[in-house]
Amino acid sequence: IGLGITGISTVKTLSKMGLNVYAYDSNIISKEDEPEELKGLKYTLVFDLDDVLSKEITCIKSPGIPPHNELIQKISKRGIEIVSDLEMAYRLFGDRNLISITGTNGKTTTTMLVNHILNESGKSSMAIGNIGVGMLWEIYSNPEVDYFIIESSSFQLDATNTFRTKVAAFTNISPDHSDWHGSFDAYFKAKQNIFKNQKPDDKLVLNIDDERLCKLKNEIKSEIISISLEDKNALFHYDKSYIYHGEKKMIDTRKLRIPGLHNVQNVLVAVAITNALNISDEDIERACYSFNAVEHRIEFVRELNGVKFYNDSKGTNVDSTIKALSSFENPIILIAGGYDKKVSFKEMFEQYGYRIKKLILMGETATQMKEEAKGVRDIIIVKNMKEAVELSYEVMEKGDVVLLSPACASWGMYKNYKDRGNEFKDLVNNLGD
Repeated sequence: IGLGITGISTVKTLSKMGLNVYAYDSNIISKEDEPEELKGLKYTLVFDLDDVLSKEITCIKSPGIPPHNELIQKISKRGIEIVSDLEMAYRLFGDRNLISITGTNGKTTTTMLVNHILNESGKSSMAIGNIGVGMLWEIYSNPEVDYFIIESSSFQLDATNTFRTKVAAFTNISPDHSDWHGSFDAYFKAKQNIFKNQKPDDKLVLNIDDERLCKLKNEIKSEIISISLEDKNALFHYDKSYIYHGEKKMIDTRKLRIPGLHNVQNVLVAVAITNALNISDEDIERACYSFNAVEHRIEFVRELNGVKFYNDSKGTNVDSTIKALSSFENPIILIAGGYDKKVSFKEMFEQYGYRIKKLILMGETATQMKEEAKGVRDIIIVKNMKEAVELSYEVMEKGDVVLLSPACASWGMYKNYKDRGNEFKDLVNNLGD
């Protein structure tokens, strides 16, 4: 169900494996609309679900389709099993070296860093999953790859029941996607599927600074590898500009190319994962120092007239924007707002409102953000990104930081956060011309 990145990857894989595949997408109303990548493959494009619901089938749904979707409810009522591509990856390729990473924030940076460390150490590795790469086709078509690092979203984890990886990581948890899951508790429960089926000899990297994660310890059957920014008893911890493995100094965080304490946490997780995969401390250290920021994640765009512009379009929730705001000491011109995920923004402004010199808002949440932005004196609502960037250029002064960190998803205004970030970068790079 659904023929986006995930669906296309799934159809290609299952059809090549000789399975009987049916595909449905409500946006595809005739054979002429068939995705280019699927032409010539042996599968059946279905235009009426009732044609296949009487068969003995398993339904693989694209991650963006929520459980309360009318079609999914209809399929579920027929007693048909509904799973995600994450579940199918384990069923089909559970004998491969799959590594899974989840959490509210830091997943992408951590996934990419683990992938970078492995490749730099001489292993062949691929980052797949929620980073925008359809996982089934990549695993199927790359039999020579040693490791697959899967960024695992709550949407994917929600539709799993046997999924398991021998090494996994849970970075943090904070309110997000309540519109999709129905509640924070449901969102948190979905995330816990990252370790639910792990065995005692499997390993779970766990951020013990997060109180909610600490409370899960009794439910976790696998070996816990603890990481912490605060607790010196954690196996991997941070203290005075260094990351330690036990009592051994490993990494000088001042040499990292990615800013902010939240990125130190991401490095801690990646170091713990790759250590569990028996990568040497020397290889891990060298790779961490050469790793650059992930695109759209506090990504430096340019400096103009003494002002630095950063693209944090991947800041799609409150907690990620809090982390972005905490990364700078300079006065911040913040561009924020977007799709309404039914969450409060008060915490963000209570913690870092004093750092925001000017708040430029757009999208569905603009009015709510303006009402909740206590401590921010200068607020303006604009229609689009072009207005936001032009206004920031008009009011900026030497030493300021202009930061796009929306604290909201991009839906409704953009196809995805990448499109939003790319428009911001294009506009910024054309300033002053």
